[in-house]
Amino acid sequence: MPVRLEHIRTPSAQDWIDLGKIHADTQPLGLKMDSTALGDWLQQPNHWLLAGRFNDRIVGCLLAQQQGEVVVLSNAAVRTITQRRGVMHQLLHHVCDWAQHESLALEFHAVPSELEDAVKTRGFLLINNIYRHNNLNKS
Repeated sequence: MPVRLEHIRTPSAQDWIDLGKIHADTQPLGLKMDSTALGDWLQQPNHWLLAGRFNDRIVGCLLAQQQGEVVVLSNAAVRTITQRRGVMHQLLHHVCDWAQHESLALEFHAVPSELEDAVKTRGFLLINNIYRHNNLNKS
């Protein structure tokens, strides 16, 4: 299942439907925000959604918040129907490539146990209880 990365600041009507399904599928640990909270969150400066698309539908996502040279990732979620098909692994791969190209560090401050293996496989290092990735690894 090939997934492509998309950076979204203003979701389309179909995106909102897809995100609603992801939210419903992944409670209580995945996409914790409903459409109202997510809409408010996306209005804040330096906040956006990293979406994994397959056949023009969002099948997985991460929330991203840039703080200088660091992008903090949270709310990793994949639709139930596409789980165990490598969606999050591919999404993380594309995000890491993007961050490397942009010379940005990535951080997860809270990683669900189901995601730890994928995060470690993608080269994130646990430093002071934060999973951190790329050429800006600092303690």
